[in-house]
Amino acid sequence: MSEQLTPEKTDLKLGFVALLDCAPLVVAREKGFFNDHGLNVILCKEASWASIRDKVSFGLYDGAHMLAPMPLASTLGMNGNQTNMLTALTLSQNGTAITLARKPYLELSEQINDWSDTDAVGKAFHDWVKQTDKRPVLATVYPYSNHHYQLLYWLKQYQIDVDQDINLVAVPPVQMVGSLADGLIDGFCVGEPWNSLALLRNIGGILTTGFQIWGSHMEKVLGVTQEWAEKYPNTHRALVSALMEGCHWAEAPENREELMQMLALPPYLDQSARQLTGFHSPFPMHQRMYGENVNRPDPEYGRFLLQQMLACGQLNEVDAETCSLVDQVYRRDLFTAWQ
Repeated sequence: MSEQLTPEKTDLKLGFVALLDCAPLVVAREKGFFNDHGLNVILCKEASWASIRDKVSFGLYDGAHMLAPMPLASTLGMNGNQTNMLTALTLSQNGTAITLARKPYLELSEQINDWSDTDAVGKAFHDWVKQTDKRPVLATVYPYSNHHYQLLYWLKQYQIDVDQDINLVAVPPVQMVGSLADGLIDGFCVGEPWNSLALLRNIGGILTTGFQIWGSHMEKVLGVTQEWAEKYPNTHRALVSALMEGCHWAEAPENREELMQMLALPPYLDQSARQLTGFHSPFPMHQRMYGENVNRPDPEYGRFLLQQMLACGQLNEVDAETCSLVDQVYRRDLFTAWQ
């Protein structure tokens, strides 16, 4: 890391949603990395991404653990108050999956010999959707999320019409497993630990992962408003540095047990993390929090997201002006300058 500068603001509030990839924030607080960089940080748990968006937009939080598309969607003025946002740090890659309720999953199992055959899984799911008596209800966490775009991308790949064949709903991550168990939804696309918890509780099975659909991709980022970043550049830099240390620590295999103990504390994932101790999903999620090309924001991925927004009708067109916003949102330049 480069030399430390004096933060303009030292008392910060950061929002997060209870997912495994909030780990860098939890680690930075519990291991003292924020304090090492002159920051006193309060972490605030939120149930929904909409609440995260609003509280950062209106200055109630200094920044937050965000879905990778959120700063771009906010800058474009989608689904709420238009606020210019940016990220100078990717907190995680991958870690999402599509999970189906146990009963239909078992029905599909009769047709699938090898669950690693993604094409066979997709075709079997297509046949089930077309033959079922009612339209399945599938949930994603937020309209401007990798989960939403991955699910629609995957459904389209197997000729499943999102308007005719299924009902698509939004459910907060922490409510996904309960909604599946109660029969309110038939499946979901969400981040960890909720797919693995569906397996552990024997209420669902994983169809495919985000990594299998798209390969490696930005999943969560540190999101702040452009106004905040310009007002507190040293604070922003200190925050990124502390979180980078958190990412590095969280990625190390030898820290896995202690990390789960941290995440299991009541302010964070609580009991949900305890159940994952010693569990290894049969479907590799390839979730990463630190490493070469992991933490640097990727404007090219931002342009890919614009195409997904266009494909699902959230944008009418992608022009040169819209594309130019991507470099303002995904600040590879700041990340590089601060290393």
